[in-house]
Order: sequence, then C-alpha cells, then structure tokens
Amino acid sequence: MEYALREITARLGAELAGDGDEVISGVNALETARHGELTFADHDKYVPQVRLTHASAVIVSKQFPAVAGKNLLRVANPRLAFVQVMVMFQPKPPAAGTIHATAVVSPEATLDGGVTVGECAVIRPGARIGRGTIIESGAHIGEGVAIGEGCYLGPNVVVMAGARLGDRVRIHGGSVIGADGFGYVWTEGRHMKIPQLGTVIIEDDVELGANVCVDRATFGSTIIRRGTKIDNLVQIAHNNVIGEDVIITGQVGLSGSVTVGNRVMFGGQSGVVDHVTIGDDARIGAASPVTKDVKPGETVWGFPARPSRRVKRELASLSLLPKLVKQLQALLRKSAP
Repeated sequence: MEYALREITARLGAELAGDGDEVISGVNALETARHGELTFADHDKYVPQVRLTHASAVIVSKQFPAVAGKNLLRVANPRLAFVQVMVMFQPKPPAAGTIHATAVVSPEATLDGGVTVGECAVIRPGARIGRGTIIESGAHIGEGVAIGEGCYLGPNVVVMAGARLGDRVRIHGGSVIGADGFGYVWTEGRHMKIPQLGTVIIEDDVELGANVCVDRATFGSTIIRRGTKIDNLVQIAHNNVIGEDVIITGQVGLSGSVTVGNRVMFGGQSGVVDHVTIGDDARIGAASPVTKDVKPGETVWGFPARPSRRVKRELASLSLLPKLVKQLQALLRKSAP
C-alpha cells in the first residue's frame, strides 16, 4: 500500500512544503520512522527530532518552523491528521460476505448483505446481523440478538440472548455481553440465585476492549450509550447506565445499578460501589474506590475517592506531621517533672 505525498496532502487539506512525488508506504513514530514512512510532530519542541528523523515526511502544525531538507505537511491539528493517515494504512478486512464452512449459522437467523462470519462461529436462531458486520472465529451470537451495520466482533466474543448492539460497534476478543448479573439472596443457609431477566443495549460507535464483561440487567437493560470507549479487562455490572462518550480504562469495575453521565473519565483500576450516580464530565482517579455520588465536573481520587482539593489539603497537612511531632515531643519534655 503506497501513496504519493501529494495524494495524502490533498486528503488532509494540508499545505505541503516539499516534494509531492515522494512515495509513502507506511507510518511510524518520530524516533523510529524510516525512509518511505510518514510521522508527525505536534509541538515546536520536537524541532531537533524532526531534523534527525529518517521519515520521508512529517505532519506538523501551521506554525512549525521550516526544517531544511524535510517534507512538511502543515495542518491545524497534527495528531488528528496523523490518525487520519493511519486509517489509510489499516489492513483491509476479510472479503465481505464470506461465511466460513465451519461456521454454524441457524437458518432462522437473518444476515444482511456483506456479513462476514469466521471459523467455528455460532449464530443462533432469531439473531439479526446488519450489513457489513464482521464476526470473527469462535464468536457466539445468542438467540434473538440484534447487531447493527458495520460492527466488528473479535475472536471468541460472546453475545448472549436478547442483547442489542447498534451500528459500528467494535468488541475485541474474549469479551462477554449479556452474562448473568451477580445477584443472590441468603436463605436457609445458602445463596439463592436471583434470576437475571433483563438484557444489554449497546448504542452506536461504542468500542469494548478485550475480555470486557457487560452483565445483563436483573430487570430492564444494562445500557452503554453512544460513543463510549472501554479498555481491556473491565467489569460492567447489571443495570448500569453509562452515558455518551465516556472513557473507561483498564481494570475498572462498576458495581450494580451505577449511573454514569456523559464524557466521564475513569482512571485504571478505579471502582464504583452499587447505586452511585456520577455526573457529566466528572473525572475518577486511578485506583480510587468511589463510594458516594460524584457531582458533574468534579474530579475525585484517593482511598476512598474524595474531591481533589480536599485530598490535596489532606496531603499537605500530612507533610507537616513530622514537624508537629517534634514540637509535641519538645513540649512534653518541658512539661515533664
């Protein structure tokens, strides 16, 4: 896959300072790029690295200084432009509309045009798969599942009965959608399982990393709204409602019936107890357990999670303890008989 630099320039709407005939065959980081590859620099502080790079072209800001002997593509947002070029070099998906001979597809399932199904995948009765969706090897699509157009389900993804996925949803390998929520009642010396009768709804443009678990609701639906991105190894418990454009990083755990607003960000290994509400645009620090509601726009962290300003004041006070202890010891010595 190769592109002339002038073609990339045109696609980006960039200003080219250099040779438009230069051939670009890949993308790479500034420090490791080789001849024939394109890279980017999003700040003037990288001028020395741009001078030294072996890349054939560099995407830079419109204000970036000229660098002798370098092909520069000037844009308003170098990082965004570089991502757009990365998309151009993405490996092409399998041939559309291919259903592997070892796949088990129920005659009662509905597959729209261009659906691809990999080796040993299973699609159960009543499932509906939208146009252009790719289902990789070993995936399991349960009865009555609805999957929209242009989705990607990686190897060994499981979507349990009745779940609904919107358009352009991406779910990476090993994730399970719609397993039972975790609920029991203690009776007569044993744990009695609470039936989980609800479902899962994942809206358009959501992406889930590898080995994510999204549990079905006890009643109603566990919901992940449009544009939310979830990292690997995340647990979403029953009856959670997660807003739009939320970012949840690795190893986060949300207990049951948590409500998360729009554009909230979770640091890695943070957790939330059940029935907590987190407002729009809140920030949750890494490894912070959230035990109370979080106001819109608030940043919380610590153990347990508390408002950022409060935690900083507490840490500042702790730094004074050694001095206070010495003062107290001196007072005790003076007052001793």
